[in-house]
Amino acid sequence: MGTQPLPLIDPCRTEFGCPRTVCACPGCSAGCRHLPGYLVPADLDRLRTHLAPGEELLAWARNCLLASPGALVARGGTLFRIPTLVPARRPDGACLFLTEDGRCAVHAVAPFGCAFFDAHQAAAEAGPRSAAGLRAVLADWLAGGPYAAAWRALDAEGLRAPPPEVGRALLRQARPGGG
Repeated sequence: MGTQPLPLIDPCRTEFGCPRTVCACPGCSAGCRHLPGYLVPADLDRLRTHLAPGEELLAWARNCLLASPGALVARGGTLFRIPTLVPARRPDGACLFLTEDGRCAVHAVAPFGCAFFDAHQAAAEAGPRSAAGLRAVLADWLAGGPYAAAWRALDAEGLRAPPPEVGRALLRQARPGGG
């Protein structure tokens, strides 16, 4: 699958200087079925306000999010994880927000890990975007912010997502030819 520029869905919404893109091709929507994208701290209020205005953050998170062990990253030769929040999953493993007709129920306010990535991006584009998002998540963890508090609460209650590498393996299997 080659890289190609994608149309902008909302030229006003950017994260970390990156524009949002949209694609609903089978390659891109496979992520919705196997590896829902991670949230950055700014996504919490955006999604909660869209889905449950006025609801307390942790109450909403218990119904809509999971604690993921997060991305495996390297720094100074040491591997570690940055724990992330991800959309909850349906019993079949698909994103909670994926509708029966294969559409995103929160498309207008989709999480960073969904709205700013697609199957057509080259690693040279996706890598820096992901790094920027993970830096924002790490900053919230270091500050003891609401993102970290929500993750800790979900984890303590056993509301956990599988590691991202499990979802990536499922994505590879779902592709034609298994690669």
